[in-house]
Amino acid sequence: MNCELIFYLATKTNLCEKALEKSLKSFELNFRTSLFATESDSLGSLVIDAFEKTNVVFIVGGLSVKDKSGIENVLSKALANKSPDDIKKLKNPAGGYDGYLVRQGGQLLVVLPDKPKEIESFFGEPLKGYLEKFTDF
Repeated sequence: MNCELIFYLATKTNLCEKALEKSLKSFELNFRTSLFATESDSLGSLVIDAFEKTNVVFIVGGLSVKDKSGIENVLSKALANKSPDDIKKLKNPAGGYDGYLVRQGGQLLVVLPDKPKEIESFFGEPLKGYLEKFTDF
């Protein structure tokens, strides 16, 4: 199954992409493309476009930004009038910024920090179990 990767205000993008590719091999998920956004409007457009092509989208970065352009604020605004089927805060096993998982129907959005070692640590429970169930569709 293909998925999309969007870097948002991210650093170490090449290392993050390699960490994700390594972590996703066991789920048979492959990135169609890697995209980049530096402001919330372009992020929104990229996410909408990505979900027209695939059902799984990863956003890496933006979690350390605490102003209105931070990913938590962007997600909060995007979901203000929506009621997703499932939304989870993913505890960071490495102790850094937590991630997020949002599912609406057959579409899944996963938000992770832009730290390669932390990305790999997220692929235990509960993300592993969630991705296994989701990719079985």
